[in-house]
Amino acid sequence: MYRIFASAVAVAAVMGVSALAQPAASVWDGIYTEPQAGHGGEEYGKHCAACHGASLTGTGEAPALQGAQFISDFNGETVGDLFDRIRTTMPQDNPSSLTRDQYAGILAFLLKANGFPAGAKELDRRSEYLKAIRFEATAPAGAAAPARALPADLAALDAANRASGLLSPVADDPRNAPGSQPNPYAADPGFLKFPAGRSMGSSSSVAVDSKGHIWIAERCGANDCAGSKLDPILEFDARGNFIKAFGAGKLLFPHGFFVDAKDHIWVTDGHVGGGIGNDVLEFDASGKLLRTLGTPGVAGGDAKTFSEPNAVLVAPDGTIFVSDGHDAGPGHNARVVVFDPQGRFLRQWGTHGVGAGQLDVPHCLAMDSRGNLYVGDRWNNRVQKFDQTGKVLAIFTQFGRPSGIMIDQNAILYVTDSESRNAAGKYGHHPGWKRGIRIGSIKDGIVTAFIPDTDPNPDAGATSGGEGIWVDGKGVVYSAQVQQKAIVRYVRK
Repeated sequence: MYRIFASAVAVAAVMGVSALAQPAASVWDGIYTEPQAGHGGEEYGKHCAACHGASLTGTGEAPALQGAQFISDFNGETVGDLFDRIRTTMPQDNPSSLTRDQYAGILAFLLKANGFPAGAKELDRRSEYLKAIRFEATAPAGAAAPARALPADLAALDAANRASGLLSPVADDPRNAPGSQPNPYAADPGFLKFPAGRSMGSSSSVAVDSKGHIWIAERCGANDCAGSKLDPILEFDARGNFIKAFGAGKLLFPHGFFVDAKDHIWVTDGHVGGGIGNDVLEFDASGKLLRTLGTPGVAGGDAKTFSEPNAVLVAPDGTIFVSDGHDAGPGHNARVVVFDPQGRFLRQWGTHGVGAGQLDVPHCLAMDSRGNLYVGDRWNNRVQKFDQTGKVLAIFTQFGRPSGIMIDQNAILYVTDSESRNAAGKYGHHPGWKRGIRIGSIKDGIVTAFIPDTDPNPDAGATSGGEGIWVDGKGVVYSAQVQQKAIVRYVRK
C-alpha cells in the first residue's frame, strides 16, 4: 500500500546531497522532540503500518524502517532527502496527501525508533532546511554516547506515552528501576489442601470473600476444562482446607475472577465451543448460577457478545465492568464494556493502538476508592487509569507488563507481570524487565516492593509466575499461576 522505501539504495543514488549548502548538523544533534515523535507514531499507525508493520519490521515487499539496513541505506544522505522521499511517494495511492506536519511527525518517529536522540526543537517542515542536516549512521567523534535505542516494537509505545502528557511523572524515577526493590514477603506455595485424588491445574483466578475464605478457579487439572467432569471453582477456608467445588460443564477456560460485596463469584470464560464460553458467569456462594453476560458459545463484539473476555469487576454500586479481547492486534476485541447492576449494557470504550486511551489486550481490572478504573493494558506494557466514562486520566509504565492487578484499602497497587521477556522477537518482548509482582502506592507511583518469579529461566517460555492476584484485608497476597500450576500465598516476613 504505502511502500515508500521499496528501493532505498536507488533513492540514495539519485538524490545526492542538496546543493543549497553543505550540511552542518546531523541526526545526532537532537533535531526533533519527544511529543512530535509521539504524534508521528500515531500517524504512522494510520498511514504506514499496514505495509511496513506496526513495529516497523516490514511486511511483504515493504522493507523494515528500523535497524541497521535502514540506517545504512540512508547513510550519507540528508534529512531533507528522506523527508522529500516520504512526502512525494506516500501514501502510495495518494502521495503528498498528508500535511507537512504529519510527514514531519512520521519522520521524527522513525528517527526515534532508530535510536537518534530527541532535542528541544521540533523537526522542521521545510525540506530546504532539512537538507542542511546529515543522516549519519554513527555519532560524530567526541559526541556524547546516545541513549540506547528502544527496540522498534517498543519505540512507538514509548513515544506515545510521553506525548500524551499523562505518563506518570515518576515513571523514570530510579526507585522504579525494574527489579531493584526489596522483597519483604515469604512464599507459601502449598497452603491449599486439595481433595484426595485431585491435582491443581493452571489458574489465573483467585479471590478472598468477606469470611476470609479463598476461592479459586483452576482449569480442571490441565489448562482447559473442555471435556472434563471436574468442578473448576473451589472454596477453601482461611487455613487452606477444602470446603466445596462447583461449576462442572459450565466453563471451558476460567480466566478473570472477582468476588463482589455479596460474596457472589464472577468468572470470565475465555474459550468458546460446544455452546458455552465467551461469557461472564455470576454464581452465589452455594454454586447456583445467577446470571450470564454475553451469549454463551458465540463470539462477537457488540452489546450482547464477547470474544475472549479477560476480566470482570463489580463496583460498590453494582456497576459491572468487563475487559474483552485476549489476542493482540486489529481484528480482535480491545475494549472495556460497562453494564448496569441489572446487567443492561451501558457503554463501551477502547480501540486498538498505543495512544493514550487505546488498548491492546486489556487483561485485568482494578478500582480505587474514588471509582476510577485501572486497566492492565498488557500488550502495551502499561496500566491505564480511566474514569467510568472511559476518559483516560493517567498512564503507569513502572509496574511492568500487567497480567493481574488489584488495589487495596490503602491505595496500594499490586501488579503481576507474568510475561516480560528479554528475547527479541518473542512474545512478551520487554527487555530489562523481570517477571514478578510489583507493589506501590497509586498516590505517588513509586514501586516499593518486588516479589520475583521463581522460574529459573523465564525467557524460555511465554508465561511464568502469577497472573491472577488478590490481597486480603490483612495484606496477604495470593497469586494464581498458569505455568507453575499453583496458588501461592505471600505473607510479610
